[in-house]
Amino acid sequence: MTSTQPPRRPSGPMAGAAIDEDTMHLPLTTPGGASTARPTVPSPYPQRQPFRPAPAPAPPRQRPRTERWEGTGFRPDIQGLRAIAVVLVLLSHAGFAFADGGYVGVDVFFVLSGFLITSLLIKEVFDTGKISIAGFYARRARRILPAASAVTIATVIGTWLWFPITRFEAVMQDAFTVIVYVINYRFVAESTEYLNADQMPSPFQQYWSLAVEEQFYVVWPLLLLGLLLLMKRAPRRMLNLAITVCIGIFVLSLIASVLVTETSQPTAYYAAHTRAWELAGGALLALTLQTWKRIPKAVAIVLGVVGLAAIVFSGVRYTEATPFPGYTALLPVLGTMLVIVAGTARGKNPVSSLLSTGPFQFVGKISYSLYLWHWPILILAPLALDVEPSLLLSAVLLAGTFTVAQFSYEYIETPIRTAKLLKGNIMGLATGVLCSLLGIAMVLTLTLGFSKIPEDDGPVDLAEIEETQDLTALQEMLREGLETERVPDGLTPPLAGIEDDRPVTYHNDCHLSFEEVDLPDGCVYGDAGSDTQVVLFGDSHAAQWFPALDAVADKHGWSLLSRTKSSCTPVDVPMESTQNDGEYTQCGEWRSKVFDEIDEIEPELVVIGNSDAVSIMDAEGSGAQEWKDGWTDTLDRVSASAGAVVTLTDTPWATGEAAADCLSLHEDSVKECLRDDPYTIAHEELRQAGLEAQEEAGVSIIDTEPWLCIDGQCPLIVDGMGVYRDKHHITTPYSKSLAAVLADHLPDI
Repeated sequence: MTSTQPPRRPSGPMAGAAIDEDTMHLPLTTPGGASTARPTVPSPYPQRQPFRPAPAPAPPRQRPRTERWEGTGFRPDIQGLRAIAVVLVLLSHAGFAFADGGYVGVDVFFVLSGFLITSLLIKEVFDTGKISIAGFYARRARRILPAASAVTIATVIGTWLWFPITRFEAVMQDAFTVIVYVINYRFVAESTEYLNADQMPSPFQQYWSLAVEEQFYVVWPLLLLGLLLLMKRAPRRMLNLAITVCIGIFVLSLIASVLVTETSQPTAYYAAHTRAWELAGGALLALTLQTWKRIPKAVAIVLGVVGLAAIVFSGVRYTEATPFPGYTALLPVLGTMLVIVAGTARGKNPVSSLLSTGPFQFVGKISYSLYLWHWPILILAPLALDVEPSLLLSAVLLAGTFTVAQFSYEYIETPIRTAKLLKGNIMGLATGVLCSLLGIAMVLTLTLGFSKIPEDDGPVDLAEIEETQDLTALQEMLREGLETERVPDGLTPPLAGIEDDRPVTYHNDCHLSFEEVDLPDGCVYGDAGSDTQVVLFGDSHAAQWFPALDAVADKHGWSLLSRTKSSCTPVDVPMESTQNDGEYTQCGEWRSKVFDEIDEIEPELVVIGNSDAVSIMDAEGSGAQEWKDGWTDTLDRVSASAGAVVTLTDTPWATGEAAADCLSLHEDSVKECLRDDPYTIAHEELRQAGLEAQEEAGVSIIDTEPWLCIDGQCPLIVDGMGVYRDKHHITTPYSKSLAAVLADHLPDI
């Protein structure tokens, strides 16, 4: 073994070979000294490299440092805001009048979602320099889908057990759109359809807001990732660009919300593009989080108080008549943003302290489960108990919902969200897929394997419907209808498909929807080449008489022109729109075109039918005088060109649930549905004003009430036929059966 130090040179000569510095391969020169050549002798030691110090290890390569971003952490004030939001929604849905505007709770949720999700994403950008899309969706799947799928499955089962068969198929379609996150657009389509306006609410109604959020979750992380890549993974540059983009989304979506609310309020309420600004508002706060941390404490106190007051004020002062969302949604949205800003500032403030107290924290903790469970419980429980909904019952059910929500939070939400086995991206995504598949499997099982809906035989063949010979025979059948004990097996049309029982003019595009104003071609029935021309003119309450009038036209060889439009009265008055705030201008435009057409063709007969449920623009009181004047103007205009004019009085309206829904729930006890006079003549003041105008004009008035009611009662089943398809329209078979009775009351032409 050799020493790390060179051997000491001997002080004197030694016997044998001499050993000196040269044998150690030490330098032969000294700094600044001359070199002296000396003979060498073989060294007894093995040769080795000259000694050199080992080089210092190279420092490890480090990832470029990203800028630090201080996140939010747990925010008790946000948990408290969740509590306020969900309580507002619950009180509104339960029917408490003081919280009629509780639907603004959803707007609070939207702002919170935008804030929290963006906070997580932007912190990930600053911490790691990237956004894990798979990780984001895995976390969302574990957080949202287990509880949502449990409620979906429970609601599907409850619907199968207790919901009326008339709505079963539609509700199963709702369930499927819940699972694929597009139910909000299904509600857009359903809500803008006039004939669906009086249907029972879907037990999946609450899921529309979750669909909007899911659509946000799909788009927003991808957009932020795209901005990050565009800025070459520079977090600060990406942040500045994201703020600009977020402001643009806020402004454009808000403008769209205001404009669409004016033209189609249901679309504005449910659609994602008219709600995106609310989520963007929360996102904007997250992107500018560091700024709000420097807010002075006194300013934060004021902002918190003003923001909370704005939320509560909108919740208790807004009503169903409030044009919403549009500009009115600014109040709860900005209020929520102010409370978030107040809670972001350093130090405490009274609002944040209040929201951090125990009751707010408890309700906020279970708010997601509360929101999911409360609606199907409110809708299905009265059906299961076979009792009428009431405010007291709703209050009891809401109290029970807290227990269900706590159970759901403890045994569904929390275990799956925190399970170590499901923490990875793959397992998280698999959890979401499994939840969705379970929901789809339950829907398919109950709709295909255990369907309660009989096989569809297609639309009713009206040619097989026998016509009632005269009014005397009809009145006898009405009396028998009042004594009917159970729904006949061969009821026409079947209860399961009764909502689709509409005159052929709907399927032929001859009955116009809200937006349409141009008169369609090819809407001539009966004998199209006949010289005797008859026009059916009015709204859907005129269209319901088309099967009867069409049969009369066929029998007499008349040419029948159908001119009907949804919710558009033929009476010449400015109407309030049922779809948005303001006047139903499309109705007035269409009505004028029909007037001009009647002037041109000069028909032998015009039959006018309409609903008396009309809201007249700028009317005084009930609008009876305006209604009478409008009738006079219409009859004067039509009578000038038509050989004869006939008016049909409005049919009875339901005082509660629709006949078909009640019958499907009481198939063996039909009289239960007749106990409280379910259908009756309504809107008496306008009806009477119209009759006065018609009498003064000298037109033929046909009172249809004796065709539907006897001795003050209106049966729901007559001669094996369902009389009503919804709350205020008669079925096509029943209309066809009255053809001979109608013919007896028409003038000779």
